[in-house]
Amino acid sequence: MEVPSRTLVVGSAESYTSRPSDSDVSLEEDREALRKEAERQALAQLEKAKTKPVAFAVRTNVGYNPSPGDEVPVHGVAITFEPKDFLHIKEKYNNDWWIGRLVKEGCEVGFIPSPVKLDSLRLLQEQKLRQSRLSSSKSGDNSSSSLGDVVTGTRRPTPPASGNEMTNLAFELDPIELEDEEAELGEHSGSAKTSVSSVTTPPPHGKRIPFFKKTEHVPPYDVVPSMRPIILVGPSLKGYEVTDMMQKALFDFLKHRFDGRISITRVTADISLAKRSVLNNPSKHIIIERSNTRSSLAEVQSEIERIFELARTLQLVALDADTINHPAQLSKTSLAPIIVYIKITSPKVLQRLIKSRGKSQSKHLNVQIAASEKLAQCPPEMFDIILDENQLEDACEHLAEYLEAYWKATHPPSSTPPNPLLNRTMASAALAASPAPVSNLQVQVLTSLRRNLSFWGGLEATQQAREVPQQQEYTI
Repeated sequence: MEVPSRTLVVGSAESYTSRPSDSDVSLEEDREALRKEAERQALAQLEKAKTKPVAFAVRTNVGYNPSPGDEVPVHGVAITFEPKDFLHIKEKYNNDWWIGRLVKEGCEVGFIPSPVKLDSLRLLQEQKLRQSRLSSSKSGDNSSSSLGDVVTGTRRPTPPASGNEMTNLAFELDPIELEDEEAELGEHSGSAKTSVSSVTTPPPHGKRIPFFKKTEHVPPYDVVPSMRPIILVGPSLKGYEVTDMMQKALFDFLKHRFDGRISITRVTADISLAKRSVLNNPSKHIIIERSNTRSSLAEVQSEIERIFELARTLQLVALDADTINHPAQLSKTSLAPIIVYIKITSPKVLQRLIKSRGKSQSKHLNVQIAASEKLAQCPPEMFDIILDENQLEDACEHLAEYLEAYWKATHPPSSTPPNPLLNRTMASAALAASPAPVSNLQVQVLTSLRRNLSFWGGLEATQQAREVPQQQEYTI
């Protein structure tokens, strides 16, 4: 009698544990229903965001490649980007995700990780990397020494402060730890496996960080204007007739070619002072104010804010910046401009152009030639577009082709087409709200354009009458 009863008890226990209870099944069904409902709401919010205006734009300092474990609100709708890409942010979905798009033709709206999410992914990635190093070191003979290297090097992320969350995230790196990790990478480069990385940072420079040097905080994103401002440099220095006349001719072409889609404004302040490290550090303000600069930081900050306001209309913004003659002047600012290099390949052609302007310009020949050579020594990567055509019409078409492609990248078909009259009104209002010295800049620039172009036409007629043999070499 006992044996059957025992087998019955054992059988009932096995049958009970092998089959989930009704409460477990219902709980799993509830979770799945909640997940589907959350995904449906996320898709609806994503669809609504397509027609919403751009809230702000960022330039990426890291790369992101989504993986299945990133918990994207809608699977497969995360945006992949590389360092130095540009993103248009439409709105905030939650603390971990934004809704926006990559500024590239053909890219649609999707989910973009917030700085908080990128920080958590980075820490998780570093933890996995350390675990893989630890496991690989244990398999070798020198497991104890490698273990000491892993334990002593710990990264301490800076805790987020109150305010804009994009400026909160910063990566604090220990110089000693960097040296230890570089040594470990050299030892285990052959055996370490690369996991599916979600966050990638640009390769570090070859220089070693000094022990007592303060580490620089690098956020994953930098806030930039919604439309990158267009800035012309070259062929030589601004303030001299040859450079001013060639740039004014291009400004006039842009005014007519992109009528209703562009705002051309003059900037007299030295915007090269608008470095992120200076504007975000009040202790450096006094140093800049005491230096022999032509612009105060308050004036520079006002100009930067005005440029950002103009770019919010999603119109093209062209800056006639008096003080910008080299791309390095703006490399550390938050403007992220489109640098257009007007290049005269032959120094002899530039010399003839300068000498043709009379003695007042010829006496500054050496200064202009030196500035031209300094621009020619820059690597092509420092410029977005190089205009080295011999004919003005060809250079204008080259520039127009680039800007048309940029316009399509910033204005996808899925978004509501902008109203040119509304944009023009908003741009005029932004100009009118600027400080008194620059209140009517657009009128001044256009008047200057007409005056210089008519003067240029008279110059060409005079040169044709003289029948200069080298006329074809410098048609521009």
